[in-house]
Amino acid sequence: MLERAARVSKLHAHITPGEYSWVGTSAGVRGLNFNYSVTQEECQAELYIDQGKDSEKENKFIFDQLYANREAIEQAVGSPLNWQQMEGKRASRIKYSQKNGGYRSPEEQWPEIQDTAIDSMNKLEKALRPFIKQLKING
Repeated sequence: MLERAARVSKLHAHITPGEYSWVGTSAGVRGLNFNYSVTQEECQAELYIDQGKDSEKENKFIFDQLYANREAIEQAVGSPLNWQQMEGKRASRIKYSQKNGGYRSPEEQWPEIQDTAIDSMNKLEKALRPFIKQLKING
């Protein structure tokens, strides 16, 4: 998937896959990453917000700033997003999920699933980028 993604965007062009079910790259702000994540049943593009140890308050502050622009962001993406502040956890995320597109899907469907995930990531990144640039970051 990363080879396919590199053909249309430089965002994940220099990423090497690891042993996890996700792979990501910085969104240009410490603690913000654009990740691809694959589970058994779905594939998703997400912005993961985690500035590290003892950063729960800052992460929620960043999430709230982006959430305040939810309507404009979702309009730019062209689809509703899954906004997860993840109460009780340090991190937050904004997901663009593709159902019926996980690793349990028939292998002959993987290229189409990957193309859809890549398109989702490109839309998500393009929609969020202006709002990420405007973030007020504590500390």
